[in-house]
Amino acid sequence: MKIQSYIIVLLIGCLPLLSFSQESDVNPNGYNRFYFDNGIISSEGTLRDGKPDGYWKTYFEDGTLKSEGNRVNYMLDSTWVFYNDKGDIILKINYKKDKKNGLRVTYREKEYLEENFVNDVKQGYTTLYYSNGRVKNRTFFKNGLENGISKTFNPEGLVVRIVEYKSGFVVSRDDINATDMKGDRQGRWVTFWDNDNIHIDGTYRDGRKHGYFKTYNRKGELESVEKFDNGELMVNAQEVAEVNIKTDYYPDGKVKVVAGYRNGKPEGIRREYDRNGNVVASSVFKNGTLTGEGIIDDQMQKDGPWKEYFADGSLEAEGNYDKGKRTGSWKFYYKDGSLRQTGLYNKLGNYDGEWKWYYPGGELLRSEFFINGREDGLMQEFDEKGNVIVKGDYVDGLEEGEWYYSSGDVIRKGEYRSGMRYGTWKTFLADGTLIFKGDFIDDNPNGRHLHYWDNGRIKDDATWLMGKRHGEWTKYNYEGEPIISISYNNGVELKYDGIQIED
Repeated sequence: MKIQSYIIVLLIGCLPLLSFSQESDVNPNGYNRFYFDNGIISSEGTLRDGKPDGYWKTYFEDGTLKSEGNRVNYMLDSTWVFYNDKGDIILKINYKKDKKNGLRVTYREKEYLEENFVNDVKQGYTTLYYSNGRVKNRTFFKNGLENGISKTFNPEGLVVRIVEYKSGFVVSRDDINATDMKGDRQGRWVTFWDNDNIHIDGTYRDGRKHGYFKTYNRKGELESVEKFDNGELMVNAQEVAEVNIKTDYYPDGKVKVVAGYRNGKPEGIRREYDRNGNVVASSVFKNGTLTGEGIIDDQMQKDGPWKEYFADGSLEAEGNYDKGKRTGSWKFYYKDGSLRQTGLYNKLGNYDGEWKWYYPGGELLRSEFFINGREDGLMQEFDEKGNVIVKGDYVDGLEEGEWYYSSGDVIRKGEYRSGMRYGTWKTFLADGTLIFKGDFIDDNPNGRHLHYWDNGRIKDDATWLMGKRHGEWTKYNYEGEPIISISYNNGVELKYDGIQIED
């Protein structure tokens, strides 16, 4: 029938409203096609009682498919697919009875995002992927808010950052599994079970285990704790008991040598005595290989000058002990004999004063100051050409003031206060292209955060309120065109491309 001044409002998932020309042949109970002024089809589908129902398609003005999806009893249902003007899929949303249920997948040139919904509310894991399908970030949501541990992965699949959330707030943030320019492990390293529970959690210093290493079972229950000192396991009594102790004597019956063996090979501590009962030499063995030599007293504490060795017998470190604690000047070496690290220990056995690390070729790798084991003062790290790659100040073990990081082709700059990010932080590519700018308060993102593509165009325009998403968030494609707009209030998603989300 001929309809004058007839306007049909068609809501296609998350797309803007469509209106049709006044002069149209419309079947209110059947299949219809609508056209742009240029004669190109704009949409097609079935009307029932004058309202969209069943499968519908919309098009760009050049005839390229823009969206398609189904309705059941006028309500959005199953998978809706949205395209850009080049015909590429940019969005998929699964619906049931007009509400998002299941996956919402957002595609961009160099990454794609999968979000899980139950009745329009984010539940379960939200996962960001690199374009090759490897996971870039994985965050768990409960009732629309981040909860638990969020993991960020590098392109090789290694977890490099973990952030703990509680009801949308950041509780803690830790960069993990880092290596220095030589490839040596530094700081906290964590491995995970396939159910995301932590498997092994420990710290490294210059490629050597240092401090406590905790091992957990798949349920997250602690199974064991080991303590290391610069790569050396602090052996407990049970392990010592597994070693057979042999004693040699002088002709007068006084002890001459006490040594441990396992399967016929030297193991553990060997001590030699003079005729007056004084320890004059000591050695430490592991699997028959000498790992250290000096003096170990009757209280089983290292004392005086010591040398420590790699498994191949080359010198690893040399310095002094006082009652089991490293003191004074120490030097550490690479296996080829070149200097690796120098510095001082105080009487408590803690780093003190300036410490320096070197590349195998002798170039300075890092310079750092300590007071009683805590970083305090200027820290600088260099590449082998002498370029600064990390620079900043510590105060009592916490980052303070302006810091600079250069990692590969990315440079980060910003301020810390008491170890937490504060004020404006910026990230650049090596050529100076800005790719991020945003403010932080007490390590929580706050205010407007802008992410940019490598061509300088905006990638994401986001607003935070003390760690929670708040206000308008807009995502752009590589050409700088907006593709998705999301509205948040205190961490809760309210609108998606202008469509109200019911409570």
